[in-house]
Amino acid sequence: MARLDHIKPYPALERHRSQVADHSRRRRQRLIVGVPLALGVVAITAWLNPLLAVPVAGVLAMALFFASLTGGSTVDPGHLIGIEGEVRTLKALSLLDDRFTVFNRLRLPDPTLPNGQRELDFVVLGPTGLWIIEVKNLPGLVIVQPDSDRWPIQIRAGCGSAPGRRQMDNPLRQLHAQTTALERWLLMQGLPSGPVNGLVCFARPGVGLQAERLDHLPIVLVETLKTRLEESEQTMPKASGHLARQLAKL
Repeated sequence: MARLDHIKPYPALERHRSQVADHSRRRRQRLIVGVPLALGVVAITAWLNPLLAVPVAGVLAMALFFASLTGGSTVDPGHLIGIEGEVRTLKALSLLDDRFTVFNRLRLPDPTLPNGQRELDFVVLGPTGLWIIEVKNLPGLVIVQPDSDRWPIQIRAGCGSAPGRRQMDNPLRQLHAQTTALERWLLMQGLPSGPVNGLVCFARPGVGLQAERLDHLPIVLVETLKTRLEESEQTMPKASGHLARQLAKL
């Protein structure tokens, strides 16, 4: 199993799960009290006035329906989708052997950005080199066009429906900016690392990739991420222990 000592938690996901569990608990409590009470009211009404029992039962059924609804989460849905993709990717990375060390949510100083920081989803240090993993958690069929600014995505709308279409920014350009920023930071820190490798990992279950060739591109599905990292011909950077300690500070 990969070394996960430096993995940071995902507070937004923990808050979401806590809120969902709390709403579910309150829903059960409402139904435990409400169902017997409603049945009792209907039974008494039917005994006193059978004609009135039907509308009373309808009103109480509606009340129980609304009582059974669970509340929503305060976490932004788009943010939550991204986190779910990262958690799925982390599960795949954890299957690497213990020669690999995994870091997540690294905030890399980057003077080229307005806020001065660039967040990296994952950095993996192992016998095949130093890797940045950029996670995408999008559904549909992604049409990979390496030289285009935008990539089309086909999404099936439903049974018998024509596929819908959307687009995403070319993630390879984002990945290139990330690897360049990390190489620059390593150079400024005087850390020997060799080249920084990068992979775009599509983590959504059922997502598809369409391209003339994928084997020469730094793009993987989450199911093949482990194999891609293990089978690379790169070598572990020198002084990898010191490099790992410095990365852990980000």
